[in-house]
Amino acid sequence: MEINTERRRLLASSGTVVGSLFAWQFRSTGSRPPGQAPSSAWPMAQRDPGGTSHAPEATPPKDTVSIRWQQQIDSVFGASVPPTPIVANGLVYAVGRELLCVDATTGEVRFREDTDGSGSPAVAPARAYRSPTIAFATATRAVGIHGRGGSLIAGVSPGHRRWQTPPLTQGVSLFGSGSHRSDAVAVDETVFMVVGEKLLAIDASSGRIRWRAAGGGSRPVVYDGTVYVPNFGVGVIGYDVDTGERTFGPADGTSMAGSVTATSGLLVVGTGDGLAGIGYDGTTHWEFAPPRLDHDTGAVAIANGVAFAGMIGKKHDQLVAVDIEGGTELWRSNIHPERSPRFAPPAVADGVVYYPTEDRGMVAVTAADGRVRWRFEPGDAFGPLSPAALVGETLYVHGSGTLYALTEA
Repeated sequence: MEINTERRRLLASSGTVVGSLFAWQFRSTGSRPPGQAPSSAWPMAQRDPGGTSHAPEATPPKDTVSIRWQQQIDSVFGASVPPTPIVANGLVYAVGRELLCVDATTGEVRFREDTDGSGSPAVAPARAYRSPTIAFATATRAVGIHGRGGSLIAGVSPGHRRWQTPPLTQGVSLFGSGSHRSDAVAVDETVFMVVGEKLLAIDASSGRIRWRAAGGGSRPVVYDGTVYVPNFGVGVIGYDVDTGERTFGPADGTSMAGSVTATSGLLVVGTGDGLAGIGYDGTTHWEFAPPRLDHDTGAVAIANGVAFAGMIGKKHDQLVAVDIEGGTELWRSNIHPERSPRFAPPAVADGVVYYPTEDRGMVAVTAADGRVRWRFEPGDAFGPLSPAALVGETLYVHGSGTLYALTEA
């Protein structure tokens, strides 16, 4: 039985090997290339610290699709794209009006936690506990809860909520509008998130804020010991992950930065005009700003040297594939991506790109040419679907009050 005495016992023996198999499995150093999250997990939005949204070992539904299971979730996102589900240690976590945790194989509910979470959580190993911490941002603060919901004693789960920060902002006027959503990013035992336009580095065990700095409205990314955050109107700024010291930027050509993704060669920045490839020395390698297309603050997925991004067209929005070596366009989709209020990040695995569509469905297209492979359209959808999480042979997605596990038909 795991209760708060576990915390005291482990703190007293902190000189021993820390954590468990789970903690080892999810340890991800800042120097490790992005995209190397465990093959059996999607432990944060956009999957890895670099935000690539690429699961190279997953084999989700490729040619056909069927519902393996579905589970109800209390959701209030309405016309806005819901946060991405995350998957770790055989469990799926999805945020709506509640934080829902279910078994990844069966969909059986493990626990439900009332919350006003404003973005996807992240799974972080916590040295003071046997199980990980699930960290997420609300409209006003950061919260960390027990990774498995805690043990019940007389119907109560002691230690379920491990920590919460003091209020950090006054919040937003309309929850669920998507105008200020903060997805958490976990690296080793530190969680990075933006709350109240401040970038926070938080200890996953105690909730102590290690440092804070100027942030922005989008998910930070971590690469090679630096955490990068886009600040619209300023540019991409980088901070040392340990000290919070500013070590990068703002880089030239990124003053209208709405998102950033880290690869082994450069940063791919979503700008107001399109995309830009920025070196880690701050130099601009290329800019992609096609006529009659613009970008917004939506995240960019990267797999096998190709960036996939939603672009705003004169009549219809399109998903565009861009070669990140030279910034040249490869193809445009003819299935329109969801933009409510900004493009949801695509997800990539096994040569296929998955993304929510403007007609409240999910589509799979071939990464090489944008050819449609299948479409999933829930019949009772009253709002858009979330970005996909790809783990093993399954695609996890939620929207309109339902969490789905989709597999090959």
